[in-house]
Amino acid sequence: MTHVVNEFEDLSAPQTHHFKSNKPVPKELLKHVKGELRQRGAVAYNMWLPETHYLPHLLHKDEHIMGSVYGRYSNGRGALIATNQRVLFLDKKPLFMNVDELTFMIIGGVTFTRTVIMGYVTVHSRLGDYKLRTFNLKNAANFVDFIEAKCLHNVEPIEGKYDHVT
Repeated sequence: MTHVVNEFEDLSAPQTHHFKSNKPVPKELLKHVKGELRQRGAVAYNMWLPETHYLPHLLHKDEHIMGSVYGRYSNGRGALIATNQRVLFLDKKPLFMNVDELTFMIIGGVTFTRTVIMGYVTVHSRLGDYKLRTFNLKNAANFVDFIEAKCLHNVEPIEGKYDHVT
């Protein structure tokens, strides 16, 4: 009889599949998530959006929101949410949901273009570009600052990468 080794057995906090849940979120958890969003610059309108109400289903146990951008993209309205562990792209509609999870290792950069009253935030990743148009410039600037800091923090120089000609 062979022994099967479960490589995920030693995880301290196993995750559950969040996409099957249609149950309402506890009010305390939703209030906590909304508080973190407001601390980072989200406005009252953002608190009523379906992306905000579904966000607690996607967050892990020890995950904290560090920045967000709500706005329009090519297929409608969506949100980019930066946490201390990853970046989520979320588009929630009544009969449709699109969620993409980006780790900081696959993010190549972030671009913030500002016009007079609105801005464009583009996250460049190996999966493609995520571009949102937003009117909340303060929120967008906080999001971009966090992504830049996190991506620069993860960059480590590789010793002996370049061959030197002598």
